[in-house]
Amino acid sequence: MNEQVRFFLSRESKRKINSAIIVAVLTVLTVGQAHAAFLLVVLALPISAWLAWSVYIIVRRPYARLAQIICIFVWMVAFLLVFAAHFTRHELVRSDANQVVREIRRHIADYGRCPPQLLALGYKQQDLIDRLGENFGYSCENRKPRFFYVATFTIFDTFEYDFEQSTWDYVSWAEKKKFLDTRPTGLATESVDPSGVAPAPGSRSAPRRTP
Repeated sequence: MNEQVRFFLSRESKRKINSAIIVAVLTVLTVGQAHAAFLLVVLALPISAWLAWSVYIIVRRPYARLAQIICIFVWMVAFLLVFAAHFTRHELVRSDANQVVREIRRHIADYGRCPPQLLALGYKQQDLIDRLGENFGYSCENRKPRFFYVATFTIFDTFEYDFEQSTWDYVSWAEKKKFLDTRPTGLATESVDPSGVAPAPGSRSAPRRTP
């Protein structure tokens, strides 16, 4: 005698699963956006409380166990999609940023100095914005290049390239804020490299002398 095992979900269980799917989709569409991964910190507490409640439901209420397991699975898929979106976006922007670094190094090798701006490397401003986002920065001061871009998963932190160590340094907003708040006023003026080219009078790099 063949027996078929069927899982029946109550109307309440189906409503719970549908609600989990809707909220999970909205979470993916919101938190999966560029610079929005920091919202996971906001969701950490309610999600942790919900997971603890889910464990209680699974252990103590067998009739609601299947629906709760499905809801947990839905949220696992949602977080995997969010992680995949941010990881892919980070890798794509990092690849473009590495290309810019290679062009800067090539210019230094050919001319013995860093380019005054990225447009001198043949890039167009809109192309750089499309590749790196709007909040990237480049400067060449005291014959040393400085290049950074805002992390793709948050609007507060940046990645800055260390041309001496050939590494990307992650600079958090908290670290930058602490630096700005505690730096002595006397250090606000940049030091001048004696071996470097003297900056033009009135330029941004030229320190002002007090009488």
